[in-house]
Amino acid sequence: MEDITLREIIDYARINEENSKRFYSEAAEKSTVENVRAFLTHLAKEEQKHIDHLNDLDKTVDKGGAIPKPHEVAKPLGYAEFVGNVRLDDTASYQDVLKAAMAKEKEALESYKKYAALSDDPKAKELFLFLAAEESVHLRGFEEKYDDFMREIENN
Repeated sequence: MEDITLREIIDYARINEENSKRFYSEAAEKSTVENVRAFLTHLAKEEQKHIDHLNDLDKTVDKGGAIPKPHEVAKPLGYAEFVGNVRLDDTASYQDVLKAAMAKEKEALESYKKYAALSDDPKAKELFLFLAAEESVHLRGFEEKYDDFMREIENN
């Protein structure tokens, strides 16, 4: 793997989170379905929290501090494997948003795991694994919401 600094890794992750935030914000602006618009706005705010977390991590690394160990790693349920590419238009449903969110989190998780595997630098590998663990928790959360949503549909 070509040389890359920890700062560049964090910058890369921050760009991914900012792109996700923009994606959800723009989808919220287009949405004509009130509860979907509210959920998309919530997701954009969650992405901002991830950006803030990366900013804090950047400061820690900048000061020579240790990369935190993942506090939680979640095993995905597997739903993201089957959602495919979901486009959110102005009439997107809550289910569509959950599918899009699962796809985005799965993509981020897989990217970080791939980069960890390709990294020769132990600190970089550690940082990629930390970021992958964070994404696994996000993905699992969306999959659980999707599972709840599908159960609710089946029960009605």
